[in-house]
Amino acid sequence: MKLKVRIRGSKVHDVGYRVILLRKAMELGAEKFNALNSEEDGLQVIMAFIEGSEDAIEEFSEAVRSCKPARAEVSEISFHEYSGHIIGMDAYMHLIQVEQLDKGIPALLRIDQKQDRMLEKQDRMIEKQDKMLEKQDETREDIVNEIRSLRSDLKSSLDDRFARIETDIDRIKAKIGL
Repeated sequence: MKLKVRIRGSKVHDVGYRVILLRKAMELGAEKFNALNSEEDGLQVIMAFIEGSEDAIEEFSEAVRSCKPARAEVSEISFHEYSGHIIGMDAYMHLIQVEQLDKGIPALLRIDQKQDRMLEKQDRMIEKQDKMLEKQDETREDIVNEIRSLRSDLKSSLDDRFARIETDIDRIKAKIGL
C-alpha cells in the first residue's frame, strides 16, 4: 500500500520533520520512503511518500497526526492514496546525507573565509606588537643612555666637589698649622 502525506504550515522546514517521519517509517518496517520540502502559496510544505503494509501505513498516518517537531508550526495535514514510484529507504537515507552535505559545505566555506580574515587581522596585530616592542627597545636604550650620561655627569660633578673640598681642607690645615 502507498500513501502520500502533505504537511503544510508556516514552519515545517528545518525543524527535523523529515527525520521524524523517516524514523517512524523505519520503525514500522516500511519498504520505501521519500520526503521532500517545497513551498506553496507562501507556506512551507513537506510531501512524504511511504510504501508498506496496511497496518504500517495506518500507524504512520496516526503518528503524523499526533507527533510533530517542537518548533514546527503546522496548519494542515492531508493524506492521499498514491500510485507513483517511491524510492527505497536506503536511497532516501543517502539522499538526506547528500542534502545535509549540500547545506554544510557553504557553511564550511563561510567559516574558512572568516578564519582567513581572522588570521589577517591577527597578522596585523602581531606587526603592531612588533613595532611596539621595537619602540620599547628604542626607549629602553634611550633611558639607559640617559642614565649613563647622568651618572657620568654626577660622578664628574662629585669628583669636582671632592677635589674642592680636599683643597679647602688642605688650606684650612695650612692655616692652623697641621
